[in-house]
Amino acid sequence: MINRRHCRSLGIPLAATLLASLGLASCHPKPQQQAATLASDSAAANDAKTVERMEKMRVRALQAPGGAAEASDFAFQVTLLFTQGVAKRRTVPPTLIDEAVKCLDEAKEAKPDDAADLLARKGELLLAAGKSGPGAGALRESIAARPNLRAFTPLAKYYAAEKKTAEAEVLCKKALPAMKSDESRYVVLDECLKCSGAATPEAGLRWAPAKEVSFYKARRKDLEARLAAGKQARAKEEASEPKKP
Repeated sequence: MINRRHCRSLGIPLAATLLASLGLASCHPKPQQQAATLASDSAAANDAKTVERMEKMRVRALQAPGGAAEASDFAFQVTLLFTQGVAKRRTVPPTLIDEAVKCLDEAKEAKPDDAADLLARKGELLLAAGKSGPGAGALRESIAARPNLRAFTPLAKYYAAEKKTAEAEVLCKKALPAMKSDESRYVVLDECLKCSGAATPEAGLRWAPAKEVSFYKARRKDLEARLAAGKQARAKEEASEPKKP
């Protein structure tokens, strides 16, 4: 509380003193405001770095028409603008997406052996940019060129989101036989089960051979057991730690 007598003795009007004190208080932002400002500054700095890397890859790709690695790197950096939220905070020219797609198409023509990977990258970019139809089309082309997990996963998720169970089943039937490792087989079967919306593997994977359904069930049971064991181990560690006073 301000001492009125003290203020008068100094020749300072009370109202002026109150205004001055309020002004000083307003000069110091609240902790929440400071945190928000720091977070905003950090996001801006990260955005600038992401854009800078993208521009470097763009120059490389434009200077090496037909280069698969250069085109793929450029498209990946453009994709990051969307997946990391940069495009929500900054304006991304549509021509940038078109440039990346053109570079990928030129590389596909120059190096047909890399077509599946380049088309998968193209599909990822277009889906991230909100161009679902063309993105799914590029992923289908990638699968047609060579069934691969990289194109399969986003395409399966797209079918699941669009509730296109028939298309998802066709995709699953084509992708599963091409998977060589147990890990990739499990990923395909798991995504296909999710796409089906069924509650059991027998219902959701009715198109798959019985041995594949048995493999999936055994693998999932093993993974769930490992997850449960990990949770128990962490709980024991936390219980054994001395409590802080």
